Amino acid sequence: MFAKPRPKKSVLPPPSKKRKYGVEQVSFDFDARHEYLTGFHKRKQQRIKQAQEEAAKRAREERLRTRAQIREERKREVEQHVEHVNKLLRESGAIEADDTEEQSGEEAEANDGEWDGFPDRPNLDIVDHEEEYIDEDRYTTVTVESVSISRDGLERPEKPQEKAEEEEQKGDADKAPQEQPKGPARPKKKKQKFRYESKIERQLTERRQKAKSKAK
Repeated sequence: MFAKPRPKKSVLPPPSKKRKYGVEQVSFDFDARHEYLTGFHKRKQQRIKQAQEEAAKRAREERLRTRAQIREERKREVEQHVEHVNKLLRESGAIEADDTEEQSGEEAEANDGEWDGFPDRPNLDIVDHEEEYIDEDRYTTVTVESVSISRDGLERPEKPQEKAEEEEQKGDADKAPQEQPKGPARPKKKKQKFRYESKIERQLTERRQKAKSKAK
């Protein structure tokens, strides 16, 4: 029935508790502090260089990827074109199925080795003749010549006889003595040297000119 009395607060302060720390001693590194405070620019340049290297690496990988993709697309287009041409030739009856298979097999064997490109001067039969075509009211002459293609452009292949004649003409021209000009050689005129007049000579010429003007 009766309430418990409140405990009285003591006037004295609470007893002090001893605190225990896990670290007994803390040492300060002045060199690390100096490096941190003076290395902002250095660390920034390192980050920029690292980012540039990563960007260059990604760009190179992207270029290689695009080149491989373009190569595959071109290869696919060539194969489709060859198939389309062979199909048209088979439909027209120009070639048979066996010929196309043999041709594809030869192409596969040729692709296995290295391709050295087209020769600069292929061995072709030289064609050089004229043909006449006559109609009711028209007359024309057609000249057919063989032409070889080189890096310098279109060239007309020479026959062995023409080559021999040209070589003989060159040899005769080299052996022929050079014609010497006829008539006596004219002596060359010597150039007169230009010389400035001295002060005394200028005064004399001025006096002579004045005397001539007075005499007139």
